[in-house]
Amino acid sequence: MTRRIRRFIFLIFVVFFVAVSAGVVLFAQGFRFDFGSLKVVKTGGIFIDTSVDGAKIYVNDKYAGATNGILKYTSLVSGLIPKNYNIFIYKENYYPWNKVVEIKNGMVAELNNIILFPLELKKIKVVEIPSQIFSEFAVNNGKLEIKNAKAKTVKIYNLANSELLTKETFKSATTTNEIISPDKNKKLIFSDNKLWVDKDLVASFELPVDFFDWFDDSEHLLWLSKNELTIAELDNRGGKRNSVKYYLNIDSPVFWDRDNSDFYFFDKTLKTDVLYKINLKI
Repeated sequence: MTRRIRRFIFLIFVVFFVAVSAGVVLFAQGFRFDFGSLKVVKTGGIFIDTSVDGAKIYVNDKYAGATNGILKYTSLVSGLIPKNYNIFIYKENYYPWNKVVEIKNGMVAELNNIILFPLELKKIKVVEIPSQIFSEFAVNNGKLEIKNAKAKTVKIYNLANSELLTKETFKSATTTNEIISPDKNKKLIFSDNKLWVDKDLVASFELPVDFFDWFDDSEHLLWLSKNELTIAELDNRGGKRNSVKYYLNIDSPVFWDRDNSDFYFFDKTLKTDVLYKINLKI
Protein backbone atom coordinates (compact mmCIF):
# COMPACT_ATOMS: atom_id res chain seq x y z
CA MET A 1 0.00 0.00 0.00
CA THR A 2 1.49 3.27 -1.09
CA ARG A 3 1.79 6.39 1.08
CA ARG A 4 -0.80 8.18 -1.09
CA ILE A 5 -3.36 5.44 -0.51
CA ARG A 6 -2.68 5.41 3.24
CA ARG A 7 -3.09 9.18 3.33
CA PHE A 8 -6.33 8.95 1.38
CA ILE A 9 -7.72 6.31 3.76
CA PHE A 10 -6.68 8.44 6.73
CA LEU A 11 -8.51 11.47 5.30
CA ILE A 12 -11.62 9.36 4.76
CA PHE A 13 -11.57 8.30 8.43
CA VAL A 14 -11.05 11.91 9.52
CA VAL A 15 -14.00 13.09 7.44
CA PHE A 16 -16.12 10.22 8.71
CA PHE A 17 -15.17 10.97 12.33
CA VAL A 18 -15.97 14.68 11.92
CA ALA A 19 -19.30 13.90 10.24
CA VAL A 20 -20.30 11.39 12.92
CA SER A 21 -19.22 13.74 15.71
CA ALA A 22 -21.19 16.59 14.17
CA GLY A 23 -24.19 14.32 13.80
CA VAL A 24 -23.95 13.21 17.44
CA VAL A 25 -23.73 16.84 18.60
CA LEU A 26 -26.69 17.88 16.43
CA PHE A 27 -28.68 14.86 17.64
CA ALA A 28 -27.90 15.73 21.26
CA GLN A 29 -29.07 19.28 20.60
CA GLY A 30 -32.40 18.00 19.30
CA PHE A 31 -31.86 18.20 15.54
CA ARG A 32 -33.46 15.51 13.36
CA PHE A 33 -33.97 14.85 9.67
CA ASP A 34 -37.61 15.28 8.76
CA PHE A 35 -38.41 12.88 5.92
CA GLY A 36 -41.67 14.71 5.32
CA SER A 37 -40.04 18.04 4.46
CA LEU A 38 -36.60 16.57 3.62
CA LYS A 39 -35.01 19.12 5.95
CA VAL A 40 -33.01 19.08 9.15
CA VAL A 41 -35.24 20.49 11.91
CA LYS A 42 -34.91 21.07 15.61
CA THR A 43 -37.33 19.00 17.65
CA GLY A 44 -39.71 20.42 20.20
CA GLY A 45 -41.83 19.02 22.98
CA ILE A 46 -45.01 19.22 25.02
CA PHE A 47 -45.16 20.09 28.71
CA ILE A 48 -48.34 18.69 30.28
CA ASP A 49 -49.81 19.71 33.64
CA THR A 50 -52.85 17.74 34.86
CA SER A 51 -55.12 17.75 37.91
CA VAL A 52 -54.52 14.06 38.73
CA ASP A 53 -51.50 11.85 39.21
CA GLY A 54 -50.83 8.96 36.85
CA ALA A 55 -52.72 10.34 33.85
CA LYS A 56 -51.56 8.40 30.78
CA ILE A 57 -50.39 10.41 27.76
CA TYR A 58 -50.74 9.23 24.16
CA VAL A 59 -49.19 11.10 21.23
CA ASN A 60 -50.64 10.06 17.86
CA ASP A 61 -52.01 6.93 19.58
CA LYS A 62 -48.58 5.97 21.00
CA TYR A 63 -48.01 5.82 24.74
CA ALA A 64 -45.63 8.59 25.80
CA GLY A 65 -45.59 8.39 29.60
CA ALA A 66 -47.73 9.55 32.52
CA THR A 67 -48.00 12.60 34.73
CA ASN A 68 -46.48 12.45 38.20
CA GLY A 69 -45.31 14.70 41.01
CA ILE A 70 -46.02 15.76 44.56
CA LEU A 71 -47.71 19.16 44.43
CA LYS A 72 -48.22 19.27 40.64
CA TYR A 73 -48.72 16.36 38.25
CA THR A 74 -46.66 17.02 35.13
CA SER A 75 -44.80 15.33 32.28
CA LEU A 76 -42.57 16.45 29.41
CA VAL A 77 -42.76 14.70 26.04
CA SER A 78 -39.66 15.63 24.03
CA GLY A 79 -38.05 14.82 20.66
CA LEU A 80 -41.08 15.73 18.56
CA ILE A 81 -40.56 16.82 14.95
CA PRO A 82 -42.41 20.10 14.21
CA LYS A 83 -45.96 19.29 13.05
CA ASN A 84 -49.44 18.74 14.49
CA TYR A 85 -49.93 15.97 17.05
CA ASN A 86 -53.06 14.38 18.46
CA ILE A 87 -52.73 14.40 22.25
CA PHE A 88 -54.93 12.04 24.27
CA ILE A 89 -54.81 12.02 28.09
CA TYR A 90 -56.60 9.32 30.03
CA LYS A 91 -57.09 7.95 33.52
CA GLU A 92 -59.57 5.31 34.60
CA ASN A 93 -62.83 6.67 36.06
CA TYR A 94 -62.23 10.11 34.55
CA TYR A 95 -63.38 11.76 31.34
CA PRO A 96 -60.51 11.69 28.80
CA TRP A 97 -58.95 14.86 27.40
CA ASN A 98 -58.06 15.25 23.72
CA LYS A 99 -56.68 18.02 21.53
CA VAL A 100 -54.57 18.58 18.39
CA VAL A 101 -51.45 20.56 19.31
CA GLU A 102 -48.94 22.17 16.96
CA ILE A 103 -45.25 21.69 17.74
CA LYS A 104 -43.00 24.41 16.34
CA ASN A 105 -39.30 24.22 15.51
CA GLY A 106 -37.32 24.01 18.75
CA MET A 107 -40.28 25.08 20.92
CA VAL A 108 -42.10 23.42 23.83
CA ALA A 109 -45.89 23.71 23.75
CA GLU A 110 -47.44 24.08 27.20
CA LEU A 111 -50.68 22.34 28.13
CA ASN A 112 -51.40 23.78 31.56
CA ASN A 113 -54.51 23.54 33.74
CA ILE A 114 -55.74 20.25 32.26
CA ILE A 115 -58.50 19.08 34.59
CA LEU A 116 -59.65 15.47 34.28
CA PHE A 117 -63.18 15.40 35.63
CA PRO A 118 -64.63 12.27 37.29
CA LEU A 119 -67.10 10.14 35.35
CA GLU A 120 -69.42 10.06 38.37
CA LEU A 121 -69.98 12.80 40.92
CA LYS A 122 -70.21 11.86 44.59
CA LYS A 123 -73.22 13.43 46.32
CA ILE A 124 -72.50 14.36 49.96
CA LYS A 125 -75.17 15.39 52.46
CA VAL A 126 -74.19 18.57 54.31
CA VAL A 127 -77.11 19.67 56.50
CA GLU A 128 -80.90 19.47 56.83
CA ILE A 129 -83.05 22.50 57.68
CA PRO A 130 -86.82 23.17 57.92
CA SER A 131 -88.53 23.52 54.54
CA GLN A 132 -88.89 27.13 53.46
CA ILE A 133 -89.09 29.47 50.48
CA PHE A 134 -85.86 31.21 49.48
CA SER A 135 -84.36 32.84 46.40
CA GLU A 136 -80.64 32.25 46.95
CA PHE A 137 -78.17 30.86 49.45
CA ALA A 138 -74.46 30.82 50.25
CA VAL A 139 -72.06 28.69 52.28
CA ASN A 140 -69.31 30.59 54.10
CA ASN A 141 -67.09 29.81 57.09
CA GLY A 142 -69.17 26.91 58.33
CA LYS A 143 -72.44 28.80 58.00
CA LEU A 144 -75.41 28.57 55.65
CA GLU A 145 -77.04 31.84 54.60
CA ILE A 146 -80.60 31.53 53.27
CA LYS A 147 -82.03 34.61 51.56
CA ASN A 148 -85.67 35.34 50.79
CA ALA A 149 -85.71 38.21 48.29
CA LYS A 150 -89.45 38.79 48.59
CA ALA A 151 -89.42 39.06 52.39
CA LYS A 152 -85.93 40.63 52.33
CA THR A 153 -84.76 38.37 55.13
CA VAL A 154 -81.65 36.24 55.57
CA LYS A 155 -81.45 33.28 57.95
CA ILE A 156 -78.04 32.04 59.05
CA TYR A 157 -77.65 28.39 60.10
CA ASN A 158 -74.76 26.50 61.65
CA LEU A 159 -73.66 23.85 59.14
CA ALA A 160 -72.46 21.54 61.89
CA ASN A 161 -75.81 21.10 63.66
CA SER A 162 -78.41 23.02 61.55
CA GLU A 163 -78.99 25.46 64.44
CA LEU A 164 -80.58 28.76 63.42
CA LEU A 165 -78.09 31.39 64.53
CA THR A 166 -79.79 34.59 63.44
CA LYS A 167 -82.46 36.11 61.22
CA GLU A 168 -81.86 39.53 59.71
CA THR A 169 -83.13 41.87 57.01
CA PHE A 170 -81.05 42.67 53.94
CA LYS A 171 -81.09 44.89 50.88
CA SER A 172 -81.42 43.11 47.56
CA ALA A 173 -78.20 43.13 45.58
CA THR A 174 -78.11 44.19 41.95
CA THR A 175 -77.93 41.18 39.63
CA THR A 176 -75.26 41.16 36.96
CA ASN A 177 -74.61 39.26 33.76
CA GLU A 178 -70.83 39.79 34.00
CA ILE A 179 -68.29 37.98 36.20
CA ILE A 180 -64.60 38.88 36.31
CA SER A 181 -62.19 35.92 36.31
CA PRO A 182 -60.25 35.11 39.51
CA ASP A 183 -57.01 36.36 37.89
CA LYS A 184 -58.79 39.65 37.02
CA ASN A 185 -57.75 39.34 33.35
CA LYS A 186 -60.96 38.13 31.68
CA LYS A 187 -64.67 38.86 31.76
CA LEU A 188 -67.43 36.25 31.54
CA ILE A 189 -70.56 37.72 29.96
CA PHE A 190 -74.04 36.28 29.47
CA SER A 191 -76.07 38.15 26.86
CA ASP A 192 -78.84 37.19 24.41
CA ASN A 193 -78.66 33.52 25.45
CA LYS A 194 -74.95 33.45 24.64
CA LEU A 195 -71.97 33.03 26.92
CA TRP A 196 -68.86 35.04 26.07
CA VAL A 197 -65.39 35.44 27.49
CA ASP A 198 -64.49 38.94 26.36
CA LYS A 199 -65.15 38.69 22.58
CA ASP A 200 -64.83 34.91 22.36
CA LEU A 201 -68.15 33.05 22.05
CA VAL A 202 -68.11 30.00 24.34
CA ALA A 203 -71.68 28.67 24.10
CA SER A 204 -75.18 29.42 22.83
CA PHE A 205 -78.37 28.26 24.55
CA GLU A 206 -81.93 27.43 23.60
CA LEU A 207 -83.01 26.74 27.19
CA PRO A 208 -82.70 29.16 30.12
CA VAL A 209 -79.37 29.34 31.96
CA ASP A 210 -79.82 29.11 35.72
CA PHE A 211 -76.21 29.66 36.75
CA PHE A 212 -72.73 30.39 35.32
CA ASP A 213 -69.32 31.12 36.85
CA TRP A 214 -65.53 30.59 36.69
CA PHE A 215 -63.30 27.86 38.07
CA ASP A 216 -60.51 29.09 40.34
CA ASP A 217 -57.89 28.63 37.57
CA SER A 218 -59.56 31.24 35.32
CA GLU A 219 -59.28 28.69 32.48
CA HIS A 220 -62.52 26.73 32.99
CA LEU A 221 -66.18 27.72 33.11
CA LEU A 222 -69.28 26.00 34.41
CA TRP A 223 -72.95 26.62 33.83
CA LEU A 224 -76.28 25.01 34.68
CA SER A 225 -79.11 24.87 32.17
CA LYS A 226 -82.24 22.81 32.85
CA ASN A 227 -80.56 20.25 35.11
CA GLU A 228 -77.53 19.88 32.84
CA LEU A 229 -74.25 21.00 34.38
CA THR A 230 -71.54 21.74 31.82
CA ILE A 231 -67.86 22.37 32.50
CA ALA A 232 -65.76 23.72 29.62
CA GLU A 233 -62.19 24.87 29.14
CA LEU A 234 -61.24 28.13 27.43
CA ASP A 235 -58.34 26.68 25.43
CA ASN A 236 -59.61 26.08 21.89
CA ARG A 237 -56.32 25.17 20.20
CA GLY A 238 -56.79 22.75 17.34
CA GLY A 239 -60.36 23.99 16.96
CA LYS A 240 -61.58 22.04 19.98
CA ARG A 241 -62.70 23.15 23.43
CA ASN A 242 -62.95 20.16 25.78
CA SER A 243 -66.10 19.97 27.91
CA VAL A 244 -68.00 17.50 30.09
CA LYS A 245 -71.69 17.33 30.99
CA TYR A 246 -73.49 15.98 34.05
CA TYR A 247 -77.23 15.54 34.36
CA LEU A 248 -78.34 16.65 37.83
CA ASN A 249 -81.96 16.41 38.85
CA ILE A 250 -81.87 19.65 40.86
CA ASP A 251 -83.58 23.01 40.91
CA SER A 252 -82.24 26.52 41.35
CA PRO A 253 -80.86 28.16 43.34
CA VAL A 254 -77.38 26.62 43.55
CA PHE A 255 -74.13 27.83 45.08
CA TRP A 256 -70.59 27.46 43.75
CA ASP A 257 -67.71 27.46 46.25
CA ARG A 258 -64.98 28.37 43.78
CA ASP A 259 -62.09 28.06 46.24
CA ASN A 260 -62.87 24.44 47.11
CA SER A 261 -64.56 23.37 43.83
CA ASP A 262 -67.72 22.41 45.74
CA PHE A 263 -71.10 22.72 44.01
CA TYR A 264 -74.04 23.02 46.45
CA PHE A 265 -77.74 22.40 45.85
CA PHE A 266 -80.90 21.53 47.79
CA ASP A 267 -83.20 18.54 47.68
CA LYS A 268 -86.53 19.95 48.87
CA THR A 269 -89.22 17.87 50.57
CA LEU A 270 -92.49 18.79 52.28
CA LYS A 271 -90.92 19.13 55.72
CA THR A 272 -87.19 19.63 55.18
CA ASP A 273 -84.65 21.07 52.78
CA VAL A 274 -81.54 18.92 52.52
CA LEU A 275 -78.32 20.61 51.41
CA TYR A 276 -75.93 18.52 49.33
CA LYS A 277 -72.58 19.19 47.73
CA ILE A 278 -70.47 17.57 45.02
CA ASN A 279 -66.79 18.24 44.45
CA LEU A 280 -66.03 18.74 40.77
CA LYS A 281 -62.33 17.89 40.90
CA ILE A 282 -62.27 14.62 42.86
